[in-house]
Amino acid sequence: MSSKTTTNEAKLVPILREGIEIVKIILYKELRDHLRQRYQGQWSDEVIIQVTAAVVGEVFGGRPPDVPLACGSEGHRPAIDQTRAELATSLPHLRIPLTDALRTMALCDYQEGGDRSPLLKQAQDDGLLLMDRDLPLPNQFIDLVRRLGTAMGILQ
Repeated sequence: MSSKTTTNEAKLVPILREGIEIVKIILYKELRDHLRQRYQGQWSDEVIIQVTAAVVGEVFGGRPPDVPLACGSEGHRPAIDQTRAELATSLPHLRIPLTDALRTMALCDYQEGGDRSPLLKQAQDDGLLLMDRDLPLPNQFIDLVRRLGTAMGILQ
């Protein structure tokens, strides 16, 4: 491998990771708003935020079983599990960006010596991954993120 290729990859991975973070923000905002509407008057805003953060964290990073969730949200495990299980049907319009972001994250981790295959398997089991969707090229992923981020007011 030439040093030019290595340099380009070194520049590309952080850019792709920024795109993944934007998809996380989009998921967080959309899921939080969905839960606020669905559980209005039933759940406090604090519970909604805890459940939302836990679900986003698990979708994108998993969590070692011996590490409790922040803010005591572990007490909301049934709500977290149910919300995660229903994510693909609750927010179906996010399946394409989630599929692309999770696959891109797995590729970035692979470049850096990591393995996200269990995370992809879990997303597949949850119905989040669109299995027949082609892996996006980096420029396609960045373009998707730009369009979504701009539409949601995250990017200008």
